[in-house]
Amino acid sequence: MQIIDWAGLARGTLWVLGLSAALAAWSFAYWRARAGHLRLAEALDRPGFQTPFNGGLMLFACGLAWSASALWERLVWLALALAFAWLAAASAWPRLRKGQ
Repeated sequence: MQIIDWAGLARGTLWVLGLSAALAAWSFAYWRARAGHLRLAEALDRPGFQTPFNGGLMLFACGLAWSASALWERLVWLALALAFAWLAAASAWPRLRKGQ
């Protein structure tokens, strides 16, 4: 008998970690907007926000895809995870090419 469901713990950890990363990116963008006297929309449009935010949402979607029981639900979450991975990579690509 196993006391801890390790797979369930990993599934929960994945989506909680992803959601916390997205929330941290949002919070940092909000702080940056207030400190720099910017509008929030300007701070949210920067690659410094887009990459971690979309990466966090990708982890969130992966965690929920792993937890899904129905095949259609798993496919929808995986499609969302791929979309967020694409957005994270697209926002990080210009900075990676510059060597930053």
